[in-house]
Amino acid sequence: MLDLRGSSTAIVMIGGLALLIAGASAEASPITLDFGSLASGSSDAQIQTFMNNTLLPIGASVTVTGAIASNSYNGDGHVTGPSPGTNSFTLAQLDSAGNGTFIKNDTANSWNEIKMVFTGLTLSSISFDFEIFPDGTCPSLSNCGGQGNPNLPDLTLVANGSNQVTQYNAVVPGQPGSYKLAYIHSPASGPSSNELAPQLLGSSGILALPAGTTELEFEDWPATIAINDIVVSPPGNSVPEPATIALLSSGLLGLALVQRRASRHSTAFSWLKRPAVPRGSIAPTAGRGRCLRAAGRRGRGGVRGWRQIQCGSR
Repeated sequence: MLDLRGSSTAIVMIGGLALLIAGASAEASPITLDFGSLASGSSDAQIQTFMNNTLLPIGASVTVTGAIASNSYNGDGHVTGPSPGTNSFTLAQLDSAGNGTFIKNDTANSWNEIKMVFTGLTLSSISFDFEIFPDGTCPSLSNCGGQGNPNLPDLTLVANGSNQVTQYNAVVPGQPGSYKLAYIHSPASGPSSNELAPQLLGSSGILALPAGTTELEFEDWPATIAINDIVVSPPGNSVPEPATIALLSSGLLGLALVQRRASRHSTAFSWLKRPAVPRGSIAPTAGRGRCLRAAGRRGRGGVRGWRQIQCGSR
């Protein structure tokens, strides 16, 4: 015979498990924006097309302005690299392939920022690789625009036009904060002199974005910055959706009700599991003034069936 109590419990438990699985599948996955395979020299319109057709999920799109792709820019030879300093080490070399393309702000057309505006996609966090290139207005800290080094190159990330997320400042090669402390020579300085122009190559780590972020601006000062390997996460990447939580709560409540009814049923009718009794026997029920009389078909050892009557009735 089918055990309805067990089946009900199993149904509720399976339903709760299904809801958990549905909640996990509803969570959004991180999106990686890697420009390594993009052709060097691509314009912002071409970068935009590449992102929309190749990198973004279906239903999402982006508008890109102020960017140009490159795999060779090295700050006019002032970016440092391994000894003896004849080659620069940039985002192109930081790419896993060792020769990847990155995107930088298009200084040739006077752009001082890379701007991305997303449609159909909201962002909750971001990480990215970046480079702050040395600039001729700050060839050294002692010659960087005067007191306070106002021309010190930096990169600022802004969300939705007004929310500053983070800022990074260039450092003198070989000083704490440098990508490699040993990278102190550049093609411009040569192996016999140290490069003094502040610069920085690095990775942001995961940064939280303001709620409802759909716009990112990577701003430079005073001239050139670059980015690559951007990883963005939509909301809900690690937290189940509210609807899933509500459904799961309903399932657990149903499980509790089933267990309660099963317990009451077992208490009220546990004596029905006793051996058969002779026909005509009367037994009280859990209800007030109600009894059961043994009646119905016969079996070994007596009658196996009951009929409800008023106590005292024959």
